[in-house]
Amino acid sequence: MRTEKRKRTEEAAVCAGTADAPPGGPAAGWRTAVGSALGLACGPSVLAVMTFGMFIAPLHQEFGWGVPAIGLGASLLSLTVVVVSPVQGVLVDRFGGRRVVLCSAPFFALALAAMSLLPDSLPVFYAAWVLIPLCGTGLWPVSYLRVTAGWFDRGLGLALGVANCGIGVGTVLVPVLAAALIGAFGWRAAFLGLGATALVALPAACFLLVEPSPRAARAEAVGDTLGAAATRRPFWLVLGAFLLLGAVGTGVVVHQIPLLLDAGIAPRTANLVPVALGLALVVARIVTGWLLDRFTAARVMTVHLLGGVVAVLLFAAGPNVPAALLAAALAGMLIGAEFDVLSYLVPRYFGRRAFGRIYGVAFSVFQIGGAVAATAIGVSRESHGSYTPAMLALAAACLLCAALFRGLGPYRYDGRTPPAPEAPPHLPHAGREAELPANQGAAADGDATPAPER
Repeated sequence: MRTEKRKRTEEAAVCAGTADAPPGGPAAGWRTAVGSALGLACGPSVLAVMTFGMFIAPLHQEFGWGVPAIGLGASLLSLTVVVVSPVQGVLVDRFGGRRVVLCSAPFFALALAAMSLLPDSLPVFYAAWVLIPLCGTGLWPVSYLRVTAGWFDRGLGLALGVANCGIGVGTVLVPVLAAALIGAFGWRAAFLGLGATALVALPAACFLLVEPSPRAARAEAVGDTLGAAATRRPFWLVLGAFLLLGAVGTGVVVHQIPLLLDAGIAPRTANLVPVALGLALVVARIVTGWLLDRFTAARVMTVHLLGGVVAVLLFAAGPNVPAALLAAALAGMLIGAEFDVLSYLVPRYFGRRAFGRIYGVAFSVFQIGGAVAATAIGVSRESHGSYTPAMLALAAACLLCAALFRGLGPYRYDGRTPPAPEAPPHLPHAGREAELPANQGAAADGDATPAPER
């Protein structure tokens, strides 16, 4: 009886923000955010997705495969992630992100390196792009973001921005590495280099990632289950928005270089334009995280989506080099905001109890949008002889996506103004404790203090 009473008292304190700081304090939280950034910089979101378009031209030249046939590989990658992401969410919620990362990294590195042995066979090519995301199951963003989010409530947006900026850093550096390897040694050597780069996730997870303490973990028990979240309107608005974001982001990333080549830009220059996208990604991760702590996600995403409209309209016009750089930068700002916003929306609208599962479902829907767009844009290019119709469709998708974000409404779990938890009958003071402001008696900024729903 005494144990149960003490447990409920601690849970009330956690919910009210009055619990002691977890061991390691904010230093452990920021260390985890930096380790997450390093892991994401060499994860499949960069090494598989962001570099896929760089191999379209070399594979077409060597094997004679058409652009739509090669683009189908990106669609298969996305569809595999659709299946993988919910499974990853369950694993991360159960075992923690660090263990899942450590188990996946070696297999993902081997799968990428094995692409250097690719024969002249489309079925083998397609099978490889199913195997690669399967081997990287634990390396998609939710593993890192759940660990990072577990340390923070105040400052959550900035912490997630720091973690997510790893994808931007990787998008800047990895294409330069891949382009240099393709130019000097060929595309097979480039895949070997990417496989070696993937191994960086191992020391990042071993020495930098820190799972939240038991006290912070108890705070994560507050919120909706996946089933409860699915009964709420924001859940479906989020899924619809990320379906469209997947189509826009993947469509631009996969077809950016072939589109620039169609516009008459030299191959070497076209291969470097994604660096502008990557630099914008880095800026967007940090800036978006900072903005999310001050403005609603709907406002932040509306601005980014309007920039996305301008970007795809520039691509539709067949850009010269300056216009291509501007379009890539605007697209990078939008793509850079996507997962900052998703990882922020989940705890704010649904709590932290099923963070991995809810994030995994949304990430799967995102990949469905990407899979459809990667193939559909290639087919449109072959049918019309131009990327213009597909880019106009993406502009319309950006506008519709902005409307979905505007319909989300206020946050339900706002760490600054938490609703009071329901007090057990034999804890007469719990309700009074819960009415304290979120910052009264709270630990340092690295403390996790989610606000429960009444």
